[in-house]
Amino acid sequence: MDQQSALTRTPVSGGDFARLWREARFDGMECLNARFQRHSYAPHTHETYVVGVITAGTELYRCRGTERMARAGQVVVLDPEVLHDGRPAEDGYAYRMFYPSVALFEQAMADALGQPVAPHFAATELDDPELFQALRGLHHGLEGPYREPLRTDTDALRAFTALALRHGDLTARPRDAGQEPVAVRRAREYLDAHLDSPVELADLAEAAGLSRFHLLRVFRAAVGTTPHGYLTDRRVAQAKRLLVGPLALAEVALACGFCDQAHFNRVFKGRVGVSPGQYRRGSNPIQDAPAAAA
Repeated sequence: MDQQSALTRTPVSGGDFARLWREARFDGMECLNARFQRHSYAPHTHETYVVGVITAGTELYRCRGTERMARAGQVVVLDPEVLHDGRPAEDGYAYRMFYPSVALFEQAMADALGQPVAPHFAATELDDPELFQALRGLHHGLEGPYREPLRTDTDALRAFTALALRHGDLTARPRDAGQEPVAVRRAREYLDAHLDSPVELADLAEAAGLSRFHLLRVFRAAVGTTPHGYLTDRRVAQAKRLLVGPLALAEVALACGFCDQAHFNRVFKGRVGVSPGQYRRGSNPIQDAPAAAA
């Protein structure tokens, strides 16, 4: 069964649930993780955009004078100030929503296009599996326990610019990525110098002399991964060197920029295949004691 079919068949159970929070990092953007089997929204509008993914079931809603439905696996998007309601179909629905401000989109477009334009979205349900995964991953990351600024900013910028560039009414397009060896070298040097501390995408872009969006494109083209992926690999490599020495595991984690030891364990094992403790034991094997004299 492919992933799209699996999503469509995911049952919605457990009754109504909703969790809403604000992201100060993204201009106070509201985020909502919800599951509804009974709740119906009254007609309303938002001052912000409405962007999200349907993760299970089907939502029915009226928008722009038309009865519509959004199914599991689809991306949904509405412009600001568009009147709409919402209610569950018989199977209920679950979704993860963002409410990004116009200013946030304008900032992203200024990075990508060099001009702070606000995109307009004519379609409200989008069949775009890659974008679905990007938005869902971003939402999970914002709700999760580990908040690395470089990854969070990267995921948000890539997801929202992909939405606008693929499905908005924009006429301008990003310039070709091209080769920026000096900028990429500066970015790598900056990351290498900040293995033990949080890295902001804006600071990295300033050090490289490029916009955030352009830096992400040229860095990936030159290095084969995102700046966050490169930074994580370098941190793991540094951790492997430190694990041969006397530092406690928690001290190694902090020295290599991980949030805590649990975060260190998860990331390290994901790249090395064994936990830091197992790696340390393998790097410092206990020699067999000599046989007792006869």
